[in-house]
Amino acid sequence: MNEFPAEQQHVILACADLVGRAGGRSFQIGYLHDDVPVDQAGWYAHAQYRGARIQVEDQRGPAEAADALARRILTGARCRCGRLVSLSPDGAVAYEDTPMADGSRWTVAQAREAGQCLWRRLGARWEPSCPEPPGRSRPTRRERRRR
Repeated sequence: MNEFPAEQQHVILACADLVGRAGGRSFQIGYLHDDVPVDQAGWYAHAQYRGARIQVEDQRGPAEAADALARRILTGARCRCGRLVSLSPDGAVAYEDTPMADGSRWTVAQAREAGQCLWRRLGARWEPSCPEPPGRSRPTRRERRRR
């Protein structure tokens, strides 16, 4: 992946990380058309979950495909804090009777009542604005390097 600029690498890695954190079994980025300029190759990204596949198509490049997939995964999702994921300070999108990864269902009324949690990409990771739940703190970079 070194052929991509660092910012594009961060976008792609952040999507791959999000797919894994959201229970995805696989993640793929590719293109449909050979022998055309990169921005006309028809880039796609998809994530495979148990019995479901989430996909975006017709993007201008691999980073755009990864970003679109991450946003599609997060739109209408429930955060670890129990609130509706928002990708903008202006608000969030909820879908009626949404099936969650744990098999439960979430209605628009429930999402509205829960409130919103703003998510944003920080480097190579999508992060929520809520604090880490007790007992689930991530190790620091220094701690991860020691392992």
